[in-house]
Amino acid sequence: MARAKGGRSKLLTITIGCFSAILLIIGIAGIMVVWAGLSYRGLGDPTSEEAAMTITVGDEAVSPADTPPPGTDLATLSPGEFPAVHRNVSPVRLDIKLSEGQFEILPGPPGSDITVDGRYATNYYELIEDRTEDAHGKQVSLHLKPTASWFTRIIAGLTNINDEHPNNLTVYIPPDVPIDLSLVLDSGESRVELGGLTLTNLEADLSKGEFRLSFDEPLMAALPRMSLSMQMGDGRISGLGNAQAEDITIDTGMGDFRLSLAGDWPANSESRMKVNHSMGDLTLTIPSAIHIADDSSSTVMMGGTQGRMHDSEKYPVAADAATLHLNVHTSMGGVNVRRSRSPSSDGG
Repeated sequence: MARAKGGRSKLLTITIGCFSAILLIIGIAGIMVVWAGLSYRGLGDPTSEEAAMTITVGDEAVSPADTPPPGTDLATLSPGEFPAVHRNVSPVRLDIKLSEGQFEILPGPPGSDITVDGRYATNYYELIEDRTEDAHGKQVSLHLKPTASWFTRIIAGLTNINDEHPNNLTVYIPPDVPIDLSLVLDSGESRVELGGLTLTNLEADLSKGEFRLSFDEPLMAALPRMSLSMQMGDGRISGLGNAQAEDITIDTGMGDFRLSLAGDWPANSESRMKVNHSMGDLTLTIPSAIHIADDSSSTVMMGGTQGRMHDSEKYPVAADAATLHLNVHTSMGGVNVRRSRSPSSDGG
């Protein structure tokens, strides 16, 4: 009888403890909701205002009238045409961090500066620009930083549902400036076009949303290294051949992703590409004109691989074709490998 009473006493104590913990959690959540609601009332609806920013990368600021149209072949310009193209520029380390919105990163006209256009909610975010310079060149940081708490921003979003996000920014990068580029684009929609730029290094982290990263034309010079990450969303990378990168690392997870190796691979070049994929579907499109090295491999822990990675006798590879050392590792998900006869096809 004593043991039974002791058991009931312990059970009652545990029940009371669990109930108290639940009440505490509910109380804290309630306080957070009330606090966030009061903060939202103080800030008001997200107010989208224009953003216009120019970051000089040459000897002096450049007027748009002094720059040739985008896509102009600089080699065709005489020294007297568009003097801004012939200015002295230093290498730039460019760090871009944008979140919760619709964003574009695009090439600007030759001879231009780094510019930012668009709109953002100034009562919920702050667009911060910071620049330093040393013997190695300039370092520029662009950061769209939230000034309100995450919970407050959630409430503001729930009470103002519409098709247009208050944060809509475009960053233009001059193609004739050596750029060490770091991108962090989070929560939203992003379109990144890097074709024609002069990149010395590329690191991109795209997460939680719909994102497109492309190289529609070859870079000004071969890229020694690039590291890309796409997590939690719908991601597309196209024209990787136009990056002409020697070392490529791509991480994907929790979503639907497509990677296209289409583009202008330099003859007789060798590149190494490592893909780490988990939790989702990955489609890899490889032009048949590229030689896949014999040491390439695909390993799957939980999931499956369809298609072929290696060369086919049906589609002979030219003797001077680019060689790709490709390693794909899948921890949980499916990989579909396609070989395209067209060097420019991105596989959709």
